[in-house]
Amino acid sequence: MSVNAETNVRIAPCTLDALRRITARRGTSRDETVRQLLAEHVTAQEQRHPEDRLTHISTVLRYPPPPRWRGDARKDVPLRVRAPHGLLERARAVSLRLPGQHPRAYRDYQGRMLTDAVTTAIAAAESFTDDFITGLLPLLRHGAALGLWRLTVAATSTGPEKAWLVEAEAVRADLYLSNAPLTPDQEYALRVAEILERDEAWHAADRFRQATGLARDYLTGHDARHWEQVLYDQAEAFNEDYQDRLQADDSEERRWRRRHGITSYDFTGRGGTAVWRAQRRANLEYFEEWLVKRTKGDPAAGVMESPGWLLRTPPTWLAHAPAQAAGQPPEPFSAWAANSRLLAFPYLSRQAFWPLLPTPGLGWQPVPGFEPVAAAAATLRPDQVLGFIEALLIDWNHTFAEEPSLRIALDLPADKARRFDFITAKEQHRIMAEARAITLENMDRFIDRVADTGASEIYLQKLKEARGNAREFHRLSLQYNKHKRPTFGVGRATWRWPGRTVAAELVTGAPPNLLQWLAAAAHRHSTLLLEKAMQEAWQCAFDQYGFRM
Repeated sequence: MSVNAETNVRIAPCTLDALRRITARRGTSRDETVRQLLAEHVTAQEQRHPEDRLTHISTVLRYPPPPRWRGDARKDVPLRVRAPHGLLERARAVSLRLPGQHPRAYRDYQGRMLTDAVTTAIAAAESFTDDFITGLLPLLRHGAALGLWRLTVAATSTGPEKAWLVEAEAVRADLYLSNAPLTPDQEYALRVAEILERDEAWHAADRFRQATGLARDYLTGHDARHWEQVLYDQAEAFNEDYQDRLQADDSEERRWRRRHGITSYDFTGRGGTAVWRAQRRANLEYFEEWLVKRTKGDPAAGVMESPGWLLRTPPTWLAHAPAQAAGQPPEPFSAWAANSRLLAFPYLSRQAFWPLLPTPGLGWQPVPGFEPVAAAAATLRPDQVLGFIEALLIDWNHTFAEEPSLRIALDLPADKARRFDFITAKEQHRIMAEARAITLENMDRFIDRVADTGASEIYLQKLKEARGNAREFHRLSLQYNKHKRPTFGVGRATWRWPGRTVAAELVTGAPPNLLQWLAAAAHRHSTLLLEKAMQEAWQCAFDQYGFRM
């Protein structure tokens, strides 16, 4: 007896009405009907080419939309789904995911693969409509849905996105006119543009409203099937429309937005971060290639663009991506990875393993003593391992001719620095005293500033009484009007680690407990720096491309 997993999806009321009609016609319970529909849908979808799989127009357009503000009434209804876990996973795997959507993400970026599967399965068995869906082609192929999304991206691209997409089109035009090989810069521009279009994109309610306007232009009336084919083929007629929308000037874009009731909010920041994510993904691909294709005599260091840190690997540490027979794990590498003697990460259609040492007469061998470092990565997903390896190779104390915009340093909490005997007890007490002094200074500055902006005497008295209690003071600071609230930060008792890379610490024989802690700290801090770099890209995008009056 298979055990059913239970989850919920949110669908349009008219979709639920259609499910009720199917349930009545089949004479089964609602749970059983959903299971049957999903099983039929998954079987049919799995037999189709990925671009030929079907999706429902409502999920392409994210309809019904989520509430804009907390407390707003919802326009969708919940549907409980009880089905075998394997069936649910198969249903998600054959469903539409737009570029930039992820299963677990901020609401605008959240993919709704199971909702798509349930809605499409119901629509295949029983048509349904409402005021929003009426007139739209209900079912379309994934290839056509992605074509519609490409036009949406072109029509709503911000300045940072357009700069890359237009540059890529220029490269393609040059490539068409000449047989000259691509330069590295041209290859990079094409790859970033490809990732922007097919993997990374910003999402917002306005972008889906734009997609709705395009859907009503293309997927209504007697020619809807013809235009669905145009969106699917993405051939000459499509490319002309794509170019027109991509290169439309701001006045044309704003007229189109007004006609379709779209806000004038400036999404330049989201566009800038989408470009940053595309560049980051392209740079990680280059890093991956560098790891796997390095030989013993190749350069052992290189700069990773944004945030601009230097990566330095021990010269003898290499990666290997062995050929893999169908269904057979590559041995002994898989066994070594399972025993935490090295790390495995996805590479093309197979796995790569790192770090390895080429040993005469023995072939590949794991780096001795790597187990504590691998233990720090034990809970990571496979797609996170490459970033962990990157963190192990960051030179935290490299001197740059021109310093990066972000401070690239690994700070240890004072208590950890003391525990690992990096500092004395006296130095720890001095660091903690300095941090407390900074906190008190920040508290006094906060009190002065809120007093200048009209804070009440009662509130000021509470702040003064909480002076010296960082947690209570922080709680009180959050109660002040957020539009007038000054920033308040607690001084951190930290000590800058003077080492270079975590990998180098292993080579020099650092203790296992220190290696494991440093590896986890380096990965955690590099992730934080990447978030700051993306935030910086947001602000830079506004500075360079934001709306001007």
